Amino acid sequence: MITQFRTYPTDPTTLLPQRFCRHGAAVVSRNERQVLSAVWQDPEQTRASLTARMELAQQSVHRLLSTLHDDGMILFGPLIPPKHKGKPSPRLLLNPRFGCALGVSIDTDRVGVACMDFSGGHVTRQFPISGDSVEAVLDRLEEAFDALLEQTRFRREDVLGVGFAIAGYLMKNGRYNPPDPLRHWSEVHLARRVSERFALPCWTDNSANTAALCEAMFGLGRQHRDLVYLSFNYGFGAGIISEGDLLRGAFGNAGEIGMIFTPEEAGIRPALGLLLAHLRHAGRGELRSIEELDRAVSPMLPEVTDWVGQVAPQLNRVLNAVTAVADPACIVFGGQIPRALAQAFIDRAEFFARPRHGHINPLPELAISTLGGETPAVGAACLPLRALLF
Repeated sequence: MITQFRTYPTDPTTLLPQRFCRHGAAVVSRNERQVLSAVWQDPEQTRASLTARMELAQQSVHRLLSTLHDDGMILFGPLIPPKHKGKPSPRLLLNPRFGCALGVSIDTDRVGVACMDFSGGHVTRQFPISGDSVEAVLDRLEEAFDALLEQTRFRREDVLGVGFAIAGYLMKNGRYNPPDPLRHWSEVHLARRVSERFALPCWTDNSANTAALCEAMFGLGRQHRDLVYLSFNYGFGAGIISEGDLLRGAFGNAGEIGMIFTPEEAGIRPALGLLLAHLRHAGRGELRSIEELDRAVSPMLPEVTDWVGQVAPQLNRVLNAVTAVADPACIVFGGQIPRALAQAFIDRAEFFARPRHGHINPLPELAISTLGGETPAVGAACLPLRALLF
């Protein structure tokens, strides 16, 4: 049911150009998907090393690679000498020109847009919004898509689909419930509206999830296959990566950590929208948007230090909760949080684990994301590629 709400149309291949529909209702076969995923995960892969990892006969792997090469999905690179005895084997590369996907992330004051090629290369841009109507934003997205496709030299018929992320949780009717500045978006069935507007299949998700997915594929996820991504934006959410894949839960809302707080605590949770309100109440009315918070933390204003002290206990509860439930190797501080503010939270972090028989359970590393930019939009662009190919 959740997948039905998140994807439109139900069979995305009905909107794909014929060249992508290699297996009727699937772009790739199950075995081809395994091969492509292995090549994505290890860019230094050779045909020999891939064959050793796959649970398929050597002839089957070579046949799959030959077909994927002939269809323009895999490139054979230079021959690599083996570490031990044997013949040199060609390096395997994903062909960036096979196709691309578009990604969008809607936040309270801005829209991020990305175009990702088949090998993961991507370009991005963004534009500000302030209560703009849904139709006005879609019109500007049309312009942004055209600009990105021109920049990357792709055509509309090269696009496999659109990934669309928004702040907020998924409701039972398939719509998202975003923060107040985006309330009018809650009236929209996102996947259908975007798909019909751009005549492309669309996949939707929470922006904390797509940011976590981007971190898993291009950031700290390269070192840790189990992580929790804390998304500090106007609101405060999280995405959970387990064994390299996104955990969504039964209703699509795994990581909706705002539910941890009582109604009385909701106003003192570590959401950047609340920090802005705190600063305005303290007379800092010149700080009008989240993007301007850098000026409040470099150097750190005393009002910010005061707010950090107020919300740190709630954040520490979150750190302990996700550690107990998800057991991540790393908790990543990301979203729009300024680096200095993230570091202030990390400096105040406290784990409640107690030694037992002289030992304490392993605790996650706390790290600040270095990806920056349009992380949720880049993660959103991954959605069509992962759904159809990887």
